[in-house]
Amino acid sequence: MHFLIIGGSDAGIAAGLRAHELDPGCEITLILADDFPNYSICGLPFYLSGETPDWHSLAHRTEFPGIEILSSHTAETIDASQKTVQVRRAQALEWQLVENSQRVDVHPYEEAQGFQRLLDMPGYDVATLVEKSGKSPAHVYARLSLLQLIPSIAEAFSAERITASHANLLARLPQDVQANAYEQCWRKDWQDKEPHLLPAKHLAAWIQTNLYLSLAEAPFDKEDTTLNPVAGACVTCPRRSGFNTTLFADVQGDQCLDAPCFHTKVNAHIDREIAARPELVQIEDGWRKPTEKRPDAVQRGHFREIDTTTENPDAEPVMPCAAAKAALVVYGKRVGTTLTVCTDNNCPVHDPRAAARVAEHPAPVMEPAPEAETDEQAEERRQQYEAQRKAHEQEEDRRAEERRQQFEREQEEIEAENAKLDKLRKKRESTFERIIADTPPVFTAPQLRIILRALVNLDPYTFADDLAEDIADENDKRSAEEVLLSAIEGTIDDKLTSFAARLALAGHRGIPRESEFDFLTEAEAAFLTPKAPKKSSTSKKKEPTPIKPAKAGAKKTKAKTNPAPIAA
Repeated sequence: MHFLIIGGSDAGIAAGLRAHELDPGCEITLILADDFPNYSICGLPFYLSGETPDWHSLAHRTEFPGIEILSSHTAETIDASQKTVQVRRAQALEWQLVENSQRVDVHPYEEAQGFQRLLDMPGYDVATLVEKSGKSPAHVYARLSLLQLIPSIAEAFSAERITASHANLLARLPQDVQANAYEQCWRKDWQDKEPHLLPAKHLAAWIQTNLYLSLAEAPFDKEDTTLNPVAGACVTCPRRSGFNTTLFADVQGDQCLDAPCFHTKVNAHIDREIAARPELVQIEDGWRKPTEKRPDAVQRGHFREIDTTTENPDAEPVMPCAAAKAALVVYGKRVGTTLTVCTDNNCPVHDPRAAARVAEHPAPVMEPAPEAETDEQAEERRQQYEAQRKAHEQEEDRRAEERRQQFEREQEEIEAENAKLDKLRKKRESTFERIIADTPPVFTAPQLRIILRALVNLDPYTFADDLAEDIADENDKRSAEEVLLSAIEGTIDDKLTSFAARLALAGHRGIPRESEFDFLTEAEAAFLTPKAPKKSSTSKKKEPTPIKPAKAGAKKTKAKTNPAPIAA
């Protein structure tokens, strides 16, 4: 008989052990999504009573008599009639999600869902996503923000009723105001039967000028007059909804109507906190340009956030581990908020892998003293414990050194690969610019065929935005379509083919993956004439023709000469 158990919790392990106890000859397979089964919670009384002195023996038990454990497997479907279960390895799911993110035609919202599923896997963060997917950090953060859309707007975006630019603007808003902001994307003129979609710049302008900032969530003291001396304190400021509750009766809570002043006070509050407590870890909970970041700030996810809430708010704060530090959010969500983070990525308290290593190699414990023990026996027991402890520390140091060396080797390999890729990117950028510069006024048939093929294989959701970003100034509020149309109108006739080549090949400048076609290399062969090898400056001297010697016995004949013609 063969038993199949799904789940490695206490119930699953107990069922398997009971089945093995009743029938030692039966086959038992246990499917487990995690790397380890749950710890033996039933053994806690034995630890509390002292019968089991080392609690590590209750954690992460990986072997059970008569039970085959399939760790890192997820049950997908169950067919009771056929008595079959379809399972999937966690690594296979990871490969599938990474491959899906690399598709050219993937919808941004579908891509965002794939990114989130990868982040939910152990060992994944945004930096890992950037490395595995080949996308830029800005692209990953923009996609992940789409998951903050309320269901109705997410459905409209999936149906392509709004563009990715609209969706990104809406996703950055609180969910309770997204529906109202979504209405501002549309306008119906007198001749329109249905409302038409406005450019994303109109939505951006409306958000900037119409949305409020809640003073209840402000991290600074609203009675402080020194944060912004020109504006004064918030409690006496007329530029808030609570100043005139009759006029703003429909507004929930006290809302700030002056966004620049609000952000000025937040920044002043952050500067004061950092100056007063230089040891604070600075965290940015959002992406922005490197030039805008604070010098000492790290991204959220670089450290683990720790929940330090206690039942007694008046009690002294207790750090949960030796690596715990106070942190301050300096950008993004919860800006100005102070929290606690663990700065040790190998913390045995907060890192599951480090905890597993501690459980696998527990520290020695001194044996309890017997009832009748002499001083010599006590000293011998103490010396034995000290020897075990020193041997354990030396072994731990050796393992730590091995992990450090392995990490350094991996970092060197990563840096070498990144340098190689960076060199290749610069070479491809140079090739792209040379193709644009050497594009003829009229395409040949092979050149036109390459341009058309490159256009067909562009990402329909991002190519216009990416090209417009290269052409327009960063302060330009026009939509991508408006920027490109304006560029076309302003291009002289002889350079239209160059603009067409830029439009078709700009999205293919990146390094293609193994399964992708390299359009830039094909265009290089068609547009750039290979340089002929230079001729050597030193000409080779002509060798004299050798004169063959006359054969022996040959007769000498006198050459006949023709008489010169007589001039008339």
